[in-house]
Formats: sequence, structure tokens, C-alpha cells
Amino acid sequence: MGAPSQTTDRPRYDPQVLLNSQPVIVTVIDPSNHRIQFQNDTGLKKYGDLAGASCHDNLIGCPSPCSFCRMPEALTSNAVISSEIPLPGDKFLLVHWSKASTADGQTHVIETIVDITEHKRTAAALHQSQKMEAVGRLAGGIAHDFNNLMMVVIGHAQRLLQQLGTHPARQELEMISQAGLRAAALTKKLLTFSRRQVFEPKELPVNQAIRELEDILQRLVGEQIQMVVVLHPQTGHALVDPVQLEQVIMNLVLNARDAMPDGGLINIETDNIDLDEQFSNSHPGSTPGPYVKIMVRDAGCGMDRETLTHIFEPFFTTKGPENSTGLGLATVYGIVKQSQGYIDVTSAPGRGSCFTVYLPRVGQPAVEPETPQAEKATVAPQDTILVVEDEEGIRSLITTVLQDQGYQVLAASDGIQALQGLQMLKGQCSLVITDVIMPRMKSSTFIEGVHAMRPETKVLYMSGYAGDTLQANGVQDDMPFLPKPFLPTTLIEKVRELLQTAQPR
Repeated sequence: MGAPSQTTDRPRYDPQVLLNSQPVIVTVIDPSNHRIQFQNDTGLKKYGDLAGASCHDNLIGCPSPCSFCRMPEALTSNAVISSEIPLPGDKFLLVHWSKASTADGQTHVIETIVDITEHKRTAAALHQSQKMEAVGRLAGGIAHDFNNLMMVVIGHAQRLLQQLGTHPARQELEMISQAGLRAAALTKKLLTFSRRQVFEPKELPVNQAIRELEDILQRLVGEQIQMVVVLHPQTGHALVDPVQLEQVIMNLVLNARDAMPDGGLINIETDNIDLDEQFSNSHPGSTPGPYVKIMVRDAGCGMDRETLTHIFEPFFTTKGPENSTGLGLATVYGIVKQSQGYIDVTSAPGRGSCFTVYLPRVGQPAVEPETPQAEKATVAPQDTILVVEDEEGIRSLITTVLQDQGYQVLAASDGIQALQGLQMLKGQCSLVITDVIMPRMKSSTFIEGVHAMRPETKVLYMSGYAGDTLQANGVQDDMPFLPKPFLPTTLIEKVRELLQTAQPR
């Protein structure tokens, strides 16, 4: 038997072919004079043939060896030496250096260059998005608690106004009530920013909504500013709250106006657009799909990169605290995110700004038949209502308002106390009014207990939160709901509506 073959089946490769197949720039440099000895195809396409030329002068544009060059370190190390290199124009390179011996015994350095500019931008955008989310949660929590306080102030002021008639103190009470309503509007903007504000999205023709706002917008911007509106006739419908869409457009136009104190031009444009995976990958927070695009562009002073990283933060303003609350663009950001959309902004000092809003595009809205207004039911003193609210001020206000209307009211601070009271109640309970977020027992568990004991009882939820928070606690879109803060008259109308449609006993 012959000796086993010493040949191997392992493939043989051409090193230069392997290097040329790489998408990164590979350069071999003689460290004694910094002259380029080899470039792969990627390097040749980027810089041209630089054989024999100095690396610092031709690759980076430095007349002498670069300050960040780590070739000397690579020559004394058996490891790969790496550095991120910032370049002018907000560009970034990742450079690796490693030593390699030549056939004639010399030691050269292999320099590998990777352009990581897009990676850095994406990482920065993701970090900014996460920061905005954190700020939103903080702002939303503060606004929710403040809303509860303002509901007590506004509610009692309204009750007193109804009772005092022509009393001399009426004017002061009206001022208190108006101040409370303005404060509630301010917190509503914060809740919108945090995406916790109740909203009612509808299929809306965007062009029509903008046309209806044109006269108002022109008055807002003044005579010194020319407003050009170009609406693409095929622009589709967006799924968005009509009131909130008006807020978005008005805030963007007002922001454009403030950027041009001496007058100028504002362009408003609409169109359809389909965002693809490439756009989504380069714009963290966006999702591929069909959208309606709304663009608002001004010819104002523009913004630098540092300002751009803060413009959607609540209370951030470049106009001074006496001229702005710093909530306009924060509100826009919150509305767009709550509507499952995306907002992009481009700007540079002296070159104006362009805000582009992308809202999900949907089909034509169905024609909804008008529902005849039901007649208000006469108050039935035998109706008993259970009010469950952990904030004592709100609980007391709602109880008083309902008692003024002739209802029998049971009040409880949480679900456990409410179920105990319901168990001891003799007679029927027509309605339960409950806060969504409560201590000791989830509202969904509490309502399950209510229906187990009183299947006929109606339920009215109330909360300052919206969206995912409500759904996580069992509150669906078709369930009776009152967003806080609400006026006593709103509460009375909602209660009458529900009791009027109650099941026959």
C-alpha cells in the first residue's frame, strides 16, 4: 500500500483579491517616511491612486504626520490599535493600525479606515429619542398631578359662579376660573408632549384641514410675511385628531414667523410619501409605510446643530421666557408621536428651517349618519352613583356636584373600599364613576368585582392619562370616559347620557 498523500484540499486564496473584496479602505504604509505602498479597490475608488504619496497629506489633508496617528504605537504592539477620529463637517472615521512584515524583512503598517459618520448620527438620534421619552414621562407625571389640583380649583370656582349671581365677588371668581382654565391648557400641552393626553383620531383630509386654517394663519403671521400654500391635489387622508392637527400646523407656522422678525416667506406643502426601510434605518423612531407629508419651511435665521438637539424639549426656547413658554414644538413632537407619525427638521444658521411631519396615510373616511340629540333625562332621585377617586379634593367635588343634581352618592378612595360599600348597599347602584389609576386595587379588577355583584351597573371611567396607559388598565376606546380636568357641567351631561341609556330594571 502506498504512503498517504500529503496534499490538502484546503482552497488557496490570493491575498490581494481578499483585500479588494472588503468594503473598508485598506492601505499599507511605510512608517519610515509615511508613504503609501498599497491600496485596495475601496481606497482607490475613494482617493485615487496614491502609491508613493504621503498618507497624511493625501488621506487626511495634513502637511505633517497627523496628531491622532498611532502608527508608532502599532509598531511596538502585537495587537490592533484603534481610534475614532473626528473630522471637519461632523464626519467620523474609525481607524485601525497593525504591523505586518514584508518579504524583505521590513515592517510596514496596515491602516484600515471605516467611515462611521452615519453610525454616529444614528446613535446620537437614538440617544436623543430616548432622552425625549424620559423627559416626556417626567413632564407627563408632573402635569397629571397638577391637572388634578386644577380640576378642584376650576370645579369649585364654576359651582360658586353658578350660585353667586351678581355678587360683588363674582368678577374675582371669574378671574380664578379663567386662570385655572389657562393652567389646565398649559398642562394639556405637557401631557400631549408625553403622549398621555386623550385624543380622538379620525380619518381627516389634510388638504381640507389646512385650507380651513389659511385665513387664521395669515392673520397670525402678519402682513410682513408672505405665506405660500402648495397642496398636492392627490394628498391622502391622515389618521389624526383634528384639533391636534390644527395645533401642529399653527405651532409650526408660529415658530416660522418668530424666526423672521423682519418678514420673509413661509412655505406650506403637502404630498403623499412612502417611507422605506432605508429611511427608517437612518431616522430612528420612524416606521416604513404610507404617509401624508406636511412641510413647513421658512427663510429665517436658522438653527445650529446644538439648538437642533434641544428644540423638541419642553420649556426649551431661544426667544426668552417673556416671549415663549417653550412648549410649542414640544407639543408638536408629542402629537406627532401619539399619532404614530414622525417629525424631521433640517436647518443651518442663516439658511432657514424646514419641518416635515409624516402622518400615517389611510383610506377615504366613511360618511357617518348624524345621530339625533337625545333629550335630557329628568333627574331621578332614586339613582345611586358610586364615586371612586383617591384624590380627596376631586372626590369631594364630584360628590357635591352630583348631590346638587339630586343623586344619591357613595364615595370611596379605592377599589377595596368601594366594593365593601357596594356590598353593604341596599338597593341598586345605577352608575360607578371611577378613576383609572388607583392605589391598592387595579381599576380593571375593581370593575370585575362590581359586575359580579351588580351586572346592571353602568361604568364611567375618568383619568388624565390616555392611550397605552388606559388600555393597560382595561379601558377600551368604546368605553364611557371623561378626560381630566373636566367641568361640572361636562360631568352632569355625561352622567345623564349614561343613565338615560341604562338597561330597564
